[in-house]
Amino acid sequence: MVKYNNVIPIFLKGNRRNYRLISQGKSCLINLLHFLEGVNKHVDKVELRQQLREKCKAVLYCSQQCHKIDWKKTPEDVSHQYWCEKMSYYMKRAKELAEFPFSYTTEVTSDTFDKESFLSARGLTIGYWAKESMNEAGAQRARDKRSWYPKVRRDPYDPLKKEGKILLQNFPADTTCAKAPFTSWKQYYQWRGFDMDSPVAAFLTYPLTTYHIITHLVPQHFPELNILNKLSLKIHIIEPSKEFDLVMVFWELAVLLPHVTFELHFIGNELQQTEDEQHFVLQRKNSQVIRAKPSFTMKEKSDKKSIQVKVYARAYHMLQGPKPDLVIGFNAGFGLKDSWLSSLPRLQSLRVPAYFTECSEYSCAIDGQIASMATGGSVSKAIINPFRSPLRIIGIDNCMPWYPNAFVFHLVYKCTAAGSRYQFQQPHQYVVASATEEVVAEPRRRKKEKKQKRSNCHRRK
Repeated sequence: MVKYNNVIPIFLKGNRRNYRLISQGKSCLINLLHFLEGVNKHVDKVELRQQLREKCKAVLYCSQQCHKIDWKKTPEDVSHQYWCEKMSYYMKRAKELAEFPFSYTTEVTSDTFDKESFLSARGLTIGYWAKESMNEAGAQRARDKRSWYPKVRRDPYDPLKKEGKILLQNFPADTTCAKAPFTSWKQYYQWRGFDMDSPVAAFLTYPLTTYHIITHLVPQHFPELNILNKLSLKIHIIEPSKEFDLVMVFWELAVLLPHVTFELHFIGNELQQTEDEQHFVLQRKNSQVIRAKPSFTMKEKSDKKSIQVKVYARAYHMLQGPKPDLVIGFNAGFGLKDSWLSSLPRLQSLRVPAYFTECSEYSCAIDGQIASMATGGSVSKAIINPFRSPLRIIGIDNCMPWYPNAFVFHLVYKCTAAGSRYQFQQPHQYVVASATEEVVAEPRRRKKEKKQKRSNCHRRK
């Protein structure tokens, strides 16, 4: 049971993704709000489930009338009739998405999971954990960064002392991961020495997903880039309002791939203007990871390993500069911000590998439609991310299994008129010769024909 007085403000502030999806026509926001307003004290999700669509069992409706309206909604691709079979398939992925090696798996993957109770019971209400909370105190701490943002010597993982010590102080001597990249949370936890009851995976999903993209997905989809042999990588992280607030977790990339020098650019118009044009490094000093100014490594004794971080508080298409090696957007939601309609064409012009995560397969399908409309290209088939967060997102309007960074896909760029050989096509697709190549080939063909005619004339003489 959840008190109605707390549902709407918390949901709108802490999880607006669900409400924005509702507004796209996937269920009836107005009727749902009217239904909730008619409830005096409590909202019982079990009662709401009585209005589930029988076939897909994915969407919660406030009434049969609401369901009928949604079933025949126009245009066709926003109607539930169009999505019902697809949602039925998405629901079948729930068991696979809930497979984690953690001792708390049953609790956090339940469709009645209460994240606030889970965090509070473990005292996870300060430091970076404030970003995971939707209650008013946690939300206020998240907004007021000065009150909780990790200082140089403060542990952002607090109160998880063991995890904080491992992540910010210990540098493992075992470099097995460089030889055989990890493919599961269990492998990584064992290597790092974490207990299986540690919830730190909720934060580490961001660097581990980046690691998975670099070591598994890019080599598979873009083998010509030879990314595994690169000694430096410039990565653009798009619309990273939450990820930038958790910036210290990205130090784990230096641990997982110690031979690579990373330069991370955080770019998004939701970043605070006070952060714009900032440049700092994540650096080890006296066996402690800190955030420091770029001149720090020259003035003070420190380890050579560091990660360069640059911040740009603007939409991606407004950024000027050299191309990155890789672009990543976490829980992107192309339909949530108008700026994507300009940023996606910018990526089309750059033609660099661009990977995005989403919390659900449904969101990936929506992103695919928007990418096609914005660029004329498409997206790859979404695959389950082995390093997704284990903390399930409970939707107020649906029962689909949602997890942060649950699925990964990449942009498939449309072919250009120039016929570049770097088309970044999916495997087993053939690139058709471009018009430019045909124009070049035509004069050659005519020249060859004239030469043959002259040869024939000489033979007759």
